[in-house]
Amino acid sequence: MEELVAEWLQLDDYLIEISLPVSVAQAGGRYRADVVGAKVNVTTLEIKHVECGTLGGGDKSIMSLDRKFSSQNCQYIEQHFRSKMGFNGQNVKYEKTYITNYWSKPTIAGAINLGINVITLPVFICSNILPTIEKWKRNWIIQRKLKTKNWKTITLPESCWLLKLIEDLYRMELLTCARAKRMGITSRLEVI
Repeated sequence: MEELVAEWLQLDDYLIEISLPVSVAQAGGRYRADVVGAKVNVTTLEIKHVECGTLGGGDKSIMSLDRKFSSQNCQYIEQHFRSKMGFNGQNVKYEKTYITNYWSKPTIAGAINLGINVITLPVFICSNILPTIEKWKRNWIIQRKLKTKNWKTITLPESCWLLKLIEDLYRMELLTCARAKRMGITSRLEVI
């Protein structure tokens, strides 16, 4: 999932780092952020810190998330990107997101209580990836002043092979978001 998240952030013009070392664990070893993306939007440094995995372990899962998104780790990531991007402004928008492919309702509720945006993989694909692909293609036409208005014919960059796979599966109707649309799903918890 980390590679998929990295491609998604990259397509949305974020500078990305995968497996970014953030802090040293008490028992030794090092915590690493799965995927972090950053970009400067006018006067705001936008950081998307995304962890991926399962949320079926109850309290252990919640404790693990609390460590992954600790204030120490988040401060380190913010300073890392401030330095890397030469950002000296005051405005920082820091999003903490956990994308899960297996979950239990109580664990998701616990993660949300920590201030973490939890998104299930199906919702992430339908609500984040597919709209970002469309937005990128539409912008590509505008930026290049192309005569075509059919954004669907524009090809994604070669480096985005996972996004291209998802797009192809969706186009061939092997991957559908119909269940979510039929149910009127708009929030991350409604899909459960």
